Amino acid sequence: MKNGLIICWFLLLGILLVQCKKDEVVQPKNEVLLLVDKINLLRQSGCNCGTEYMPPVAPLSVNMSLQTAASMHAKDMAQKNYFDHLSPEGGTPKERVVNAGYTGEFRSENLAKGYSRADEVVAAWKSSTSHCKAMMDARSNEAGAGMAQNYCVVTFGASH
Repeated sequence: MKNGLIICWFLLLGILLVQCKKDEVVQPKNEVLLLVDKINLLRQSGCNCGTEYMPPVAPLSVNMSLQTAASMHAKDMAQKNYFDHLSPEGGTPKERVVNAGYTGEFRSENLAKGYSRADEVVAAWKSSTSHCKAMMDARSNEAGAGMAQNYCVVTFGASH
């Protein structure tokens, strides 16, 4: 009888655990990945970059080498407290993507400082003609993004 009661208890406990399964918690997208998504929304709709209309273009895919280059540059700027396409040691964006293993063609790099959300960064870049044109460049088909503290980098490339 005692064994039967224990078995019933475990069966009841098992049923309750299955019945009370909590809904999975959906985590918000990482702001870094959201950055490329927001740029792709802009590319999808087209926009004005200054006085020039830029028609819709194909979306960017995320490239891990470009992602590494962008992330490392954002971290470097945050650690060394500078804001520039050239590192204090003179490293260029093209050198960074090559050093990260990118085999495509480097196209451009956008930098931002003082923003924590992807939509704010993209809005700021859209209001700058050169940054806007970099986001809308039809020759770019890949990108990588990096954020560290309030520094943000997106590196654009074109695969062969």
